[in-house]
Amino acid sequence: MKRDEGEGVMSDAWPVVSVIVPAYDQQEFLVRCLDSIAAQSYEGEVEVIVVDDGSPDESAAVARAHASSPRVIEQENGGVSSARNAGIMASRGEYLAFLDADDFWHEDKLRDQMSEILSTHPLSLSFTRYHRVDEHGELFEQGGVHPAPRVDAKASALIRHNFVGTSTVIAHRACFDRCGMFPANKALLKAGQDYALWLRIALHFPMVYHAQVKTYYTVHRNNRVGTNPLKHHAGGVYELRALWEWDE
Repeated sequence: MKRDEGEGVMSDAWPVVSVIVPAYDQQEFLVRCLDSIAAQSYEGEVEVIVVDDGSPDESAAVARAHASSPRVIEQENGGVSSARNAGIMASRGEYLAFLDADDFWHEDKLRDQMSEILSTHPLSLSFTRYHRVDEHGELFEQGGVHPAPRVDAKASALIRHNFVGTSTVIAHRACFDRCGMFPANKALLKAGQDYALWLRIALHFPMVYHAQVKTYYTVHRNNRVGTNPLKHHAGGVYELRALWEWDE
């Protein structure tokens, strides 16, 4: 793979990144989400797949009308794991990125994160810092940035605390070939599908932490977890239980 010293990876060497956007009743945020993908400074090809998980609103129509012409998959409601898995199966990129329909990215997110991945551990799961925003896109002034600037990005630390925001993740396809996709067992119907998968991948692949804010996570009335600490704790219990019950 050709590299340009001081500039990262040459533009003709950037791999295809498939961005998977699960959407359920998020038409009010979806345009902002897709705009942030379309505005990326990444020089490689970006494939965008929106999976409408049986939305009662016009999410699918909003996605099809977007100027970036994403691929739109419609399915019966099966939950966010089912939607993400449908996107994974339909994707063709060497790397898979995830962005929930109510979240959005900094314009240099893919470029800067992919440059760090390719220069350190190409076969890995990477994540960035994120900043919480309200439904109007305004930054939380206190307690808004996560995780900490320094993170021990290893499975032994991840099992104690989930510091990986799903909308920040880029992972090589090999991670899913080896570890499977998002679990949808009964233990995880309430919360934790993403954390359980990150834990499993972290047992087999290195993790790369890009310690800059590149993602904006929206906290609004329909968030399942949001900022409620009790819900975060309950989610962690489900997630750890599911890791051990994965193959049942």
